[in-house]
Amino acid sequence: MAKYYYPAIFFPDGDGFGVIVPDLDGCFSQGDDLNKAMFWTVDAIGTWLDGVDEKDFPQPSKPDKIDASEYPNAIVNVIEFDTEKRKSALNPILRARENAGLSIKELAELLGAPYRTVQDWNNGNRNPPVWLQKLVVEKIQNNL
Repeated sequence: MAKYYYPAIFFPDGDGFGVIVPDLDGCFSQGDDLNKAMFWTVDAIGTWLDGVDEKDFPQPSKPDKIDASEYPNAIVNVIEFDTEKRKSALNPILRARENAGLSIKELAELLGAPYRTVQDWNNGNRNPPVWLQKLVVEKIQNNL
């Protein structure tokens, strides 16, 4: 797991900003203001990379190599994409465990579940059904 830094072209577009991430073919975003455009660009990058093995992620270009001349008043900004943050955001059990300050072992003991099962949930190797995820998150929160 790592951080990647993809350059993005931000340009005024109607009432806000449009965004293109040149290294990720077809990766576009927008926002009402620059901050929202940056926020949604991180999400667009994550969506684009979902399902791609990390070893196959496209290499980010150097920002000074990005040609934004076809977009009037454009700026090139580097967007940080953190695979750990994305994984945590998409995994409610991992997020709840981290928020509670529990180790994987402590969560397994709290649940009375096999360590390997909880480890697989934590790493995203296996996903319990949504109903079970909700029960586990509730159990973690009630334990605080």
